[in-house]
Amino acid sequence: SEEQLDAMVEKTKALEAYQEAGEDPKALECIPMLKRSDIKREAAKIINEELTVDDSLFLYHDVCTNGIGYVDLMFKTDSIAPEQIPYLGLLKSVLGYVDTENYTYGELFNEINANTGGINCGVEVFDRADSTEEFQAMFSVRGKALYTKMDFLFKMIGEILNSSKLEDTKRLYEIVASVKSRAQVNLTGAGHSTAVLRAAAYSSPMAAFQDEMAGIGYYQFIEKLEKDFDSCKDEIVKNLRKVMEEVLRPENFCVSYTGERESLDVVKAQAAGIKKVLFNGQKPEPVKQAPCIKKNEAFKTSGQVQYVAQNGNFRKKGLEYTGALEILKVILSYDYLWINLRVKGGAYGCMSGFKRNGESFLVSYRDPHLKRTLEVYQGVPDYIRAFEADEREMTKYIIGTISNKDVPRTPQMQGSISKTAYFSNVTEDMLQKERNQILGAQKEDIQKLAALVEAVLSDDQICVVGSETAIEKAEDVFMEVKPLIG
Repeated sequence: SEEQLDAMVEKTKALEAYQEAGEDPKALECIPMLKRSDIKREAAKIINEELTVDDSLFLYHDVCTNGIGYVDLMFKTDSIAPEQIPYLGLLKSVLGYVDTENYTYGELFNEINANTGGINCGVEVFDRADSTEEFQAMFSVRGKALYTKMDFLFKMIGEILNSSKLEDTKRLYEIVASVKSRAQVNLTGAGHSTAVLRAAAYSSPMAAFQDEMAGIGYYQFIEKLEKDFDSCKDEIVKNLRKVMEEVLRPENFCVSYTGERESLDVVKAQAAGIKKVLFNGQKPEPVKQAPCIKKNEAFKTSGQVQYVAQNGNFRKKGLEYTGALEILKVILSYDYLWINLRVKGGAYGCMSGFKRNGESFLVSYRDPHLKRTLEVYQGVPDYIRAFEADEREMTKYIIGTISNKDVPRTPQMQGSISKTAYFSNVTEDMLQKERNQILGAQKEDIQKLAALVEAVLSDDQICVVGSETAIEKAEDVFMEVKPLIG
């Protein structure tokens, strides 16, 4: 509203004035601040329309995109055996980067980028808001183009899916070596994400899948492939082809499309054309994933800092998700974890997360400590029980929480968020309930979360990526200690 905008402008001008004048920061407390009642109460809408194309799901997101169509062709991966999961991760790096029947990979790249906004392959994994165990993994081929170039976009997608030359082992080795190099940089550069995913994999089937497809498990697979490539290159080609034939099939096919309705019929017709030329041999049976195993690992690196993660699941203990957990993330980031890990401990950063399915984590970033950090995590429940905040403090935390949710969304983001909600079984009612819980939260609601964090910590799932010296000093904490890079 105009009143809200005026209040925000007034606050911004006052802040700038105080900063220029060098006033005491305590004086800022006198500056008018947004109230809870100023914040929009309605949750963002989910824009999903269930259509079909040749009996397959066509999930349509009717968004104004100014003439650009965002296409996501998706294939369920339920038939992939556990030992084939890493090849699924490799396949997304191969398709589009090898020669096809009509193009060299260089020509393919140039043609696609000259006429479209790009075509990329990936694996999307959706957790289930109503389950602690189930998830849906999809191999996806994403592309975007002007409506007038949709026929070209689908033509190139068909070229990639149906005529990629996987047998070119010289090019395949170049891709494997490149993937290994990038994965090595990502594992150490984003050690906090590496540690969180690995710790979650000790009990979460979804995290175990992701780790084998993009985490430490995947890196170990790629490292071995690169080392033994000459002796196993034929097997690599065979397994990539097998994964393609088991996944890129009509019965696994569905579409997510974001664009204006004027483009819908063309995209549906093009998608139907892609479905007709997919692999169509004997249908493979769904496969159960391997059971999760708790390992509590430490991965040694040549660096001098640690990434210390502790994970768990509160819903497996019978506790329910609440929007107040979103506020708790902000509180911990600016108060308890920040003070104890960053200010007192010297870590570069600290993070926490709590998902609808109960999966939760605490993690430090570029941390000089290890055991001390784990002790700080154990103190979180007591901090929450003793948490105190007046209305002004609570409102500041709530504004911080809502600001993370109410970021401006591009048309592509609107489609992607709606698609994720659909496959995760998240409804508008659930989003509205969460927002109501955030906007109505009091300090007592935060204090009640101590039991949820205790449940997370009780799982005692720990993974650390860090220096050899620090890990050796804390070897008694771990069940397994090994180098991150072989």
